[in-house]
Amino acid sequence: MKTFKWFLDIRKEEAWLNDQLNKGYELVKRGSLGYYQFQKTTETNQVIKLDFQKYMKKENLNTYVDLYEEFGWKHVAGSRFSSVHYWIKEQDGHDELFSDAPSTGAMLQRMASYYFMMFAVLLIFIPSGDGKLIYLNPKDAYLTPGLWEKQGSQFVQSFLFETPFAFMRFGSIWLLIIMTLFFAIKYTKCKKQAKAFAE
Repeated sequence: MKTFKWFLDIRKEEAWLNDQLNKGYELVKRGSLGYYQFQKTTETNQVIKLDFQKYMKKENLNTYVDLYEEFGWKHVAGSRFSSVHYWIKEQDGHDELFSDAPSTGAMLQRMASYYFMMFAVLLIFIPSGDGKLIYLNPKDAYLTPGLWEKQGSQFVQSFLFETPFAFMRFGSIWLLIIMTLFFAIKYTKCKKQAKAFAE
């Protein structure tokens, strides 16, 4: 079975993957852009866990994989260039990737760093003019000269022609703003959770 799904929260993704496993579908491949490939399985007494790592050198990735495989985990997906790594093992009462609070706190700190980086990058891309954000008002996204002074069928024709372009201008800035706020919120939550594990 192949499917496409997009997650911004790896905990929700992890819960969804375990739900699929309980239904008899085991993750065998995780591609880019939300691509998941599952195989039918009767071994539903397994658990999938996700880990968040920064870029690793090849040797570090090999060490990382070997370490967890010694504890019975199978590395399903994730590379040294990707942030999220997917692990599966049979449930045996030791079903957490991290056995202590500092390790969990370290993962949350890595996630917080990633969210902050995304927040900063998106903040740079939000366009501005004369110190003010542009296209916050939908009318400002319509750039046809004299559009609002036109009347009748001439206005309707010009308005309908311009609307798809205006929507892209208006929609893209608001998408950037929403995504920027999302990453800011996720960063704050991860920092608080990491601090709690450190205490």
